[in-house]
Amino acid sequence: MGSRVLNTLSDRIDLFSQQVAAASRAVIDTPHALRWVNQQIVDPVKRDAWVLLALHLAGIIGGGYAARFALIWLLSRPRSALGARVPGGLAAKLVLLLARLGLDLLPMAGFALVGFGLLSATEPPRAVRLASLIILNASLIVQGVLVVSRVLLSPASANLRLALVSDETAHYLLIWTRRITIIGVYGYFAGEAMRVLGLPATPHAAWLKLVGLLVTTMLIVLILQNREPVAQALRGRPEPTPDDSEERLRAVMAGEASGDEPAVEPPPSRRRRDAALSLVRHRLGDVWHILAILYLGAVYLIWALEIAGGFDFVLRATLVTGAILIISRLLSEGLDRLVERGLKVPADLRTAYPGLEERANRYLPFLRRVAQVVLGLFTLLLLLQAWGADALSWLGSDLGQRVASSAVTILVVLTLALVIWEMINGAILRYLNATDDQGVRLVRSARMRTLLPLLRNALTIFLVTMAGLIVLSEMGVNIAPLLAGAGVIGLAVGFGAQTLVKDVITGLFILIEDTISVGDIVTVGGLSGGVEAMSIRSIRLRGYDGAVHTIPFSSVTTITNSTKEFSFYVLNVTVDYAVDTDKVVGVLKDIGAQMQADPDYAALILGPVEIAGVDAFQDSAVLVKGRIKTRAGQQWAVGREFNRRMKKRFDADGITIPFPQQVLHISSGSSATTHPFKAGTDDAPRTDA
Repeated sequence: MGSRVLNTLSDRIDLFSQQVAAASRAVIDTPHALRWVNQQIVDPVKRDAWVLLALHLAGIIGGGYAARFALIWLLSRPRSALGARVPGGLAAKLVLLLARLGLDLLPMAGFALVGFGLLSATEPPRAVRLASLIILNASLIVQGVLVVSRVLLSPASANLRLALVSDETAHYLLIWTRRITIIGVYGYFAGEAMRVLGLPATPHAAWLKLVGLLVTTMLIVLILQNREPVAQALRGRPEPTPDDSEERLRAVMAGEASGDEPAVEPPPSRRRRDAALSLVRHRLGDVWHILAILYLGAVYLIWALEIAGGFDFVLRATLVTGAILIISRLLSEGLDRLVERGLKVPADLRTAYPGLEERANRYLPFLRRVAQVVLGLFTLLLLLQAWGADALSWLGSDLGQRVASSAVTILVVLTLALVIWEMINGAILRYLNATDDQGVRLVRSARMRTLLPLLRNALTIFLVTMAGLIVLSEMGVNIAPLLAGAGVIGLAVGFGAQTLVKDVITGLFILIEDTISVGDIVTVGGLSGGVEAMSIRSIRLRGYDGAVHTIPFSSVTTITNSTKEFSFYVLNVTVDYAVDTDKVVGVLKDIGAQMQADPDYAALILGPVEIAGVDAFQDSAVLVKGRIKTRAGQQWAVGREFNRRMKKRFDADGITIPFPQQVLHISSGSSATTHPFKAGTDDAPRTDA
């Protein structure tokens, strides 16, 4: 392999040396060319041939230019009228330019008709005729190039100019186009004419190389003259200096900042990307002229050394490269507009789903970047193909097909995962943020507000895991060790966090069964209070005294929910043994009926008072038991009001509510006196006497 490479390299070096030697001989053989020139002057026959050629050229070219100038004078008024018109748009401008091109081609056509007519009318010798034909064609080519350049640049008609340059730049470019075209075209065709008239091959080759060197030198001068303007265009907007930043800050504070400048700083990722691009553009602006000069020098050397197929290859590759870059630029702008318009949300959908536009715009930068990356890679492949790398055939190889297939599979998997996640996420958001016909947001249960985001997070983890594994598999990574490692890690985490796992599993079942909701009054783990919040592993209660209790679900064995669907306020009414219990029952039912008729409590009570009857005989009282069915969480408010009314009614009806009493037997000698002692009364005997 190494010897083959060395042999190929040696053959290339030998061929290059031979081409350099041939070019050197063409330059060194100058005396031979001078002898040929002297022979043309000294020999009368050849001198007469040159005089005849000059006369024929003067007549043909002179007649052609006379016709051309006459037509230019005749068409000057319509040309001026076209140049003065202001088109209404691009289409109108193109129409005017086509009309202007037609008027400019008429003098050229007159030149061709008169010139070829005069050449046909005369009968010069064959060599003179061929030389005249060559010079005539050269004049037509020069005129054609200048006509097209004048139409594109329109130096005297800025309103018709397609190129985005100033008047001065348009004149400048037209001048340099004329110079390079005249020297290049006339120099080349003059050499061909001299070759027809007998110029030897070696001086002819030297003449063409000299013309090529002059054209290359002129292009290098043009590059050096425009070094700084092109560098500024490549660099783009200059970096702000500290003074510029201070002035802008003052302008913003004073309200003088330009309205078209962004007031919001771009995200960090965008700033880093812009900084990297700015750095590349600045470096390219610093060295672009060197690269251009090296390119021109390489092209000239390839042409001058007559490397087989080299100049044709470079010229073709250069033209194809320019076309590829222009088309790529147009496609890039078209893709940006297509992505932006494709994700644009219509007004009716924005009204129906207010968050849809924000979610759609979330993927706009990513899609734009993906499209640009794909376009950039395809452009790179085409450029490599244009320069002989045969990159497109690589796509047809086994490796290229595997890479392309994997890339398409990865793109499809990521797209499907994203679509599934967006659909489920959108459904969850629509459910949680739904409104009624009046636009009032519906209040969803705490269970749904907890479970749906949890479901979304679980789905996200599942999709990311599955998509990641598929992507790694398509990239050639063996995912079996990853799955085994994940299983081992899962077991380790499961054994090391059993309490946490128990918390999560218990909490998940509690949430699914809807045992507890935020706002309920519950007793959990021996602690009571209102449910303030629930997570997947714990519940937070706030007691009546304001204390906050956080209880992990793993310690929950029994749950008492006092506010589930409906509640009962239990009545434990104690009355004196002397009171008629039937009367007490009637009073209690009467109080319940009054509260049901009260507008303040009618909506809270779901049914009449239920009296169970005499439930127990206590030491000093009879216990009458009953209950009131209320809405969930309203039993305490209803019970307090019922107790207030019951106390007032018992006082009015003479129903005694007993209180604890003690009977003291005081022994004095052989007799005993019994004094009843009522706890809490002023008649109690003093024991400190």
